[in-house]
Amino acid sequence: MLKPNIGIVQALIRIAAGVSMVGYATAALVTKPKQLTAHLTLLAGAVKIAEGIVRYCPSMALINQFRHKEDLESEGS
Repeated sequence: MLKPNIGIVQALIRIAAGVSMVGYATAALVTKPKQLTAHLTLLAGAVKIAEGIVRYCPSMALINQFRHKEDLESEGS
């Protein structure tokens, strides 16, 4: 099981942003069904909603891992 790495407020913001992105993309796809940017926006919105629901962000995990590694290196010096 993935350990949550974002807070509740940030999760709610991601869900709200994801719903907005999905809504925009859906409206755009109704008028122009073959628009690539609308498809990409739809995918990004779905990812944001999923991140908010499970409260885990892979990008944030990489950033935290990098910061932790830097902290360990600076302590050793």
